[in-house]
Amino acid sequence: GAALKAAAPVAAAHGAGQAATVVSLGAGAVSSTHVVKALEPLFSAAVNAVVRGEVLPAPVYASLLPVVGGVGVAVATDLQFSPLSFSAAMTSNLCFAFRAVLSKAALAAPGPLRSLSAPALFGVVTLGATIGVAPVAALLEGGKAAAAIEAAAAPASKLAAAVALSGLFHYLNNEVMYMVLARVHPVTLAVGNTLKRTVIILAALVVFQEAMKPVAAAGTAVAIAGVLLYSILKQKLAA
Repeated sequence: GAALKAAAPVAAAHGAGQAATVVSLGAGAVSSTHVVKALEPLFSAAVNAVVRGEVLPAPVYASLLPVVGGVGVAVATDLQFSPLSFSAAMTSNLCFAFRAVLSKAALAAPGPLRSLSAPALFGVVTLGATIGVAPVAALLEGGKAAAAIEAAAAPASKLAAAVALSGLFHYLNNEVMYMVLARVHPVTLAVGNTLKRTVIILAALVVFQEAMKPVAAAGTAVAIAGVLLYSILKQKLAA
């Protein structure tokens, strides 16, 4: 009870971020969503400076500029650009930045959450987010579930299995992320997530046959290069 109450702000950020991500993915291309979400390190750096007062050396922040520029080029030349998808992805960046920074603070600050392991903290955060999001999802989408299942290309049993596996892998992915967060800076975690998105973007282009102009691909590459530059400078200047 006490842990769940203490984790409420983190749970709210987690639930809102997950909802915004789903909206973004539903409104636009998978690759486009993850290109925009490559901006997560920038949000994490800003939120961490405001919430925890940790300011990194100027060259470290400057290394994030190629990330912003690369994402800007990729979005500006996106063949399937969706304002809703873009705004939802940006919202999820902000929410997940707060989730990471608040979680990192909770693991170090005195209180009921400090005694929890990183996986246990994520379990509490997930429970709190579920309690907050489930009623809203049921209210907004509950009446559409039956029609959506009937319209699905796969049989209901395969759809249920796919949803269950997706949920399991997503949970395990985030649990590992919390284990990493317990050991690294929140911005470093965001950088790692950006590198992960490179694989997701490439997979989306192949599996879903999503189109990306050469200029957009170049912008994405510049953004990823900026992430690597940040990693090097962070290690040397802010260790």
